[in-house]
Amino acid sequence: MPVTTTRSYPPWLVISRMLGTVALIGALAVTLKPGVASPALGPVFIVAFLVLRLGSEWALALLYPDEEGRHRRSAILNTLIAVAVTAFWFYIRQRGHL
Repeated sequence: MPVTTTRSYPPWLVISRMLGTVALIGALAVTLKPGVASPALGPVFIVAFLVLRLGSEWALALLYPDEEGRHRRSAILNTLIAVAVTAFWFYIRQRGHL
């Protein structure tokens, strides 16, 4: 029978990642639906997304390293995805909408 191990992370890491995702959704909503909120909220949400999501990913990688390096690889991949999503958001904002 294989041995299973459970991973336990602090709740603030999980909540920070979730709030980062919510901030991204908020930034897209503000950009795609004009009039929902002030247009100045879009950049605030994008910065919150980057700080919360990437901050929690890199905190996990640096504070809770694993032997196989999965946390570090995940942080690097999430950084690349966050850069791509942020570039997409800037593109949408520049064009006005899709």
